Amino acid sequence: GIVCVVALLALCVVGCTDKPSAQIPFVDQSGRAQLGRHWQASGGHWEIVDGALHSSEAKNEALWLNAHLPRDVEVRFVAWSKSPAVDLKFEIFGNGRDHQSGYVVIAAGWNNSTSIIARLREHGRERTPQRTQTLQTEWRADPTATQKRYRKLAERISKRVRLVPNKRYAFRFVRKGNWLELYLDGALHLRYFDPSPLHGPHQNRFAFNNWTSAVFFDELSIKPLD
Repeated sequence: GIVCVVALLALCVVGCTDKPSAQIPFVDQSGRAQLGRHWQASGGHWEIVDGALHSSEAKNEALWLNAHLPRDVEVRFVAWSKSPAVDLKFEIFGNGRDHQSGYVVIAAGWNNSTSIIARLREHGRERTPQRTQTLQTEWRADPTATQKRYRKLAERISKRVRLVPNKRYAFRFVRKGNWLELYLDGALHLRYFDPSPLHGPHQNRFAFNNWTSAVFFDELSIKPLD
């Protein structure tokens, strides 16, 4: 009896979170008092402050958008941090619940020192340029086998960087095929080749995230790429 009820409730929760309330293309200008029905947070002290999404103590309790992403996508938003550590962070192609269930993208994390695009683990093994060339060669020789071989790949690409606290940065993230690209204020910031791109029923969600910096996000737009 009790076991059956618990199982049914679990199925209901999963089913409910898997049903999108928002559709892509999606535009969210905030400018309201509440988060709204399209956003799901299990914690993280997410709120609207002066018309923008804000958190200062999320500690990786992300704010997930209840929408299913297309495989090839463009995401744009404006973000800024009032903390010297900066640490502007989002996740994409995750499962809508768990940190590091997809790609983790961080601009000026680790006390305003490092930007990354990470696959499944933000502290994963560092990708080298030589490794990228090897993976591209494998992909060209046999895409199907390469995709299967690297399904559980956990790694990241990074660069040293310093951003300016309180400065508003225009973010643009693009995934097209195997390539993920992050742009800041129109300039290419990071580029990552994935031999087994994450996508599917449990890897199709977008989230803003944060550790302990005072971060703000606004003017979100998401659209499919042709």
